[in-house]
Amino acid sequence: MIDPVGSNRAPARSANRPAAGQAAELLIALLLVVGFFVGPLKLLGDSWVSYLGADSLAVLILLMVAADRLIKRAPLIAASPLSIPLVSLIVLCVLELANPEAPFIRSILGLRSWLLYPLLYFVGLYFFRSVSQLRKLYALLVVLGILTSAYGIYQWKMGPQAFATWSDQYGRYARVMWSSTGSVSVFRAFSTFVLPNTFGENMALVMILAFSVAASPGVARWWRLLAGAAFGVMAVGIAASGTRAPVVHLLSAIGIGVLLIGSSGRRLKLICTAALLTAAGIALVAFIIGPLVSARFLTVLDSESFFWKWFLPLGEGLRIAREHPFGMGLGYTAGVPHMLTTPVFQDLPVTTLDSGYGSAAAELGFVGFAVFGYLAVKVGIEGIRTWRSLTPGALRDLLLGPALLAVTYPVVSVIAQPQATLPSTIYLWLLVGMLMKAPALQKELNADKLPPHEMHAR
Repeated sequence: MIDPVGSNRAPARSANRPAAGQAAELLIALLLVVGFFVGPLKLLGDSWVSYLGADSLAVLILLMVAADRLIKRAPLIAASPLSIPLVSLIVLCVLELANPEAPFIRSILGLRSWLLYPLLYFVGLYFFRSVSQLRKLYALLVVLGILTSAYGIYQWKMGPQAFATWSDQYGRYARVMWSSTGSVSVFRAFSTFVLPNTFGENMALVMILAFSVAASPGVARWWRLLAGAAFGVMAVGIAASGTRAPVVHLLSAIGIGVLLIGSSGRRLKLICTAALLTAAGIALVAFIIGPLVSARFLTVLDSESFFWKWFLPLGEGLRIAREHPFGMGLGYTAGVPHMLTTPVFQDLPVTTLDSGYGSAAAELGFVGFAVFGYLAVKVGIEGIRTWRSLTPGALRDLLLGPALLAVTYPVVSVIAQPQATLPSTIYLWLLVGMLMKAPALQKELNADKLPPHEMHAR
């Protein structure tokens, strides 16, 4: 059964909700901290903790949500704009466990990357209940973004010799995390993540949220200034990572945000905020990093070295689907813990494919490609539609960030695997769930403001 998210099937048990919600908030905060700092755990040793820590927390949160729904005698899956696409993906992934071309253990590991974190969408959908809750989540993400960016900048300044002796994995990274553009080789910082790409993309995503805070007129000035400062610090982090895709993602999101604003006066303010933040970010990059990495970022304009490189993984995924119509099975492109030396994992047939659509085609075949494409496009469409349906105010202003994450999701999925990348997949799906809940929450907040006699009349 599917029940509308705004319904109250068991009002007598509603007192259980705040306690469950507070516990979920604490676990989500812990999960985000672990997600942002999981890199050193993986690189310092072959420890299961680095893989099971975040996954166990995510499972615990989902079990808590399920228990809360069962206690209230509410269906586990509520009707929402994205429920059907997500359920379709769940059903397909479960059926893929029977794919004869995939080792079963790899399929189980791959199931984690496809379903575990996207299911956090329902956590955001069920437990989002106030604007202050959203502010707290933003504050945590901004602080984590500042910390990891600052360490990435330090890492870039000190060079790989600062960590090369920490472990064998760190030693290997010190040798391979370099990029050559022309005759210049530049070290690419990866901060507390595993790859520079993951570092840069998470900085871009949190910068989009910081932008929405800095551009919100209803937010306290000190909080807007902090968000603006964080935007600049994380811009330097992207430069230190040497990753180009986050720059395109960030600028595209801000451009779309400007177009979304209907009021000409508000649009002008948004443009001014975007221009000021961008100028400040570039100035900080020039001051701290200097021109050394500029050659790499200028290749964004070169279709041979940048644009077409994005579409090669997608083409490879479609080629695999052509040869294997039902796909190679779960875990073929993501999900297998490759940093553990356990022989059973090392011998599993896997490949690297940096594309959400390409990964879906390679693992799930053409049906999976269609289902994931439907989900990705639906996230973008419903994200913008839901945000536009909100009335002007603090809730709408702060949710501009999640709306921009949602509307760019179908495009980002061409060049990345957002469903399988920690920690971005955690807060992405939480925020999308919150965005989908926002119209119902806004009605509740408006109802609370009505005089008692009007509430009874309704």
